[in-house]
Amino acid sequence: MGITNRILFAAMLGLITAGCGATGIAAHPTPSTTASALTFADLRNRPLNLPSLAAGATCPADQSHDVHAVVTVGKGGPSFGFGPGPAYLSGIVQLYPGAFDNEIWMVDASYRGAVLVRGHEVNGTQVISFDEPTNPSGGPLIGAVAPPDPALINLTIQGKQFPFYSELDLPAADASYPKGSWRLFFDSTHIALPGCYAFQVDGLTFSTVIVIRVPDAARPGG
Repeated sequence: MGITNRILFAAMLGLITAGCGATGIAAHPTPSTTASALTFADLRNRPLNLPSLAAGATCPADQSHDVHAVVTVGKGGPSFGFGPGPAYLSGIVQLYPGAFDNEIWMVDASYRGAVLVRGHEVNGTQVISFDEPTNPSGGPLIGAVAPPDPALINLTIQGKQFPFYSELDLPAADASYPKGSWRLFFDSTHIALPGCYAFQVDGLTFSTVIVIRVPDAARPGG
């Protein structure tokens, strides 16, 4: 089990039931179509296609919007998400530099394949690193794969070390998973410095980008 232990799961479940922080419906581009992939290796071979940012320009951060997730497995999901889908960043409305943040990745029931998430600073050198995901109950993921690279950083949390990697691998739905249910994955990210960042979300038949602004500010509550 990753960072999302019992204490952190309680906090995340509070976010799920509250659905807090949605900032209204925002316009998002249609997910770009791309050559079909069959494996995570195929997805990793896709180059990062992140937006550019002119010197002095404001970070073009996405707003959260209603997604009306239908989750029939577990306790349900948040009512908001970032990005055009079918995989959405949710469970959190602001990421901060240093330490780690918890979030939920929600995948629309219409897509049952694997998802690869990578993150990088826009026009910069900083990367986003990811803890290994867990399901809402904290148990192992069916079909999960080990990250292919050594950990970028190890964070000590509550006296235990957790590795963070350069990518987040969300496995495909198992054949027994209900076909009308969205999938939820709990994860933690580490971003070292403030700036403008983008997540590239690659599925077997789509590729999307979610842009976030990480402020030069301390995380509330330490």
